[in-house]
Amino acid sequence: ESLVEDVLLGRYTQARGVLPPGTLGFNPQLRGYPYDPPRARQLLKEAGYPGGNGLPTLQIWSSVKRDETVRFHEHMQRYLSAVGIRSEFHYLTDWPSYSRALEEGRLPVFLYAWYADVPDPDNFLFKLFHSRSPRNFFRYANPSVDDLLLAARSAPDLQRRVELYRKVEQLVLDDAPLIPMMHHTYERLFQPYVRSVEVNGLGDPYIPFRKIWLERAR
Repeated sequence: ESLVEDVLLGRYTQARGVLPPGTLGFNPQLRGYPYDPPRARQLLKEAGYPGGNGLPTLQIWSSVKRDETVRFHEHMQRYLSAVGIRSEFHYLTDWPSYSRALEEGRLPVFLYAWYADVPDPDNFLFKLFHSRSPRNFFRYANPSVDDLLLAARSAPDLQRRVELYRKVEQLVLDDAPLIPMMHHTYERLFQPYVRSVEVNGLGDPYIPFRKIWLERAR
């Protein structure tokens, strides 16, 4: 929350799950991962790294290196350091090279933004977390998730699909192959005579202009 509000100045919304608001299956009841330094230090101690001693430095990769993102990364490092985790950021700003490194599994910890093609949960959850998806850069594999994702594709109605996708999302959050951090937001102004503007969870690129009409002055 501090990263989104203080560093990014509220231009994004904090992510408490994978699916963004406005997408079928979005679950407003999800609370996200709490920031709990005492618990984190206890887990490090139980894992054999009291105070982070002996723990290798976390190597984190990013494809973006702007002033804003560097500040974001520096704040991340402070939060990690507070529980005894040392980290270093590396930048590979040539996207084809970064994408190739992801596909080859050469980036153990990385930052990644996902822009879906359609506002449907399948376009998020299947593409990112099915074990055979080429976009599953996390190398995540959970047979229960695979089965639920396939069942959701053939579910007979929307309510059943929502139930299945929410189960998938909860399993993914429990396994934690990633930490959802934020959702992009869009702010646009329209004159009051511009009517039938429909905006879904994917924002600007998916506003159906064919439905927009201009109200004539009387």
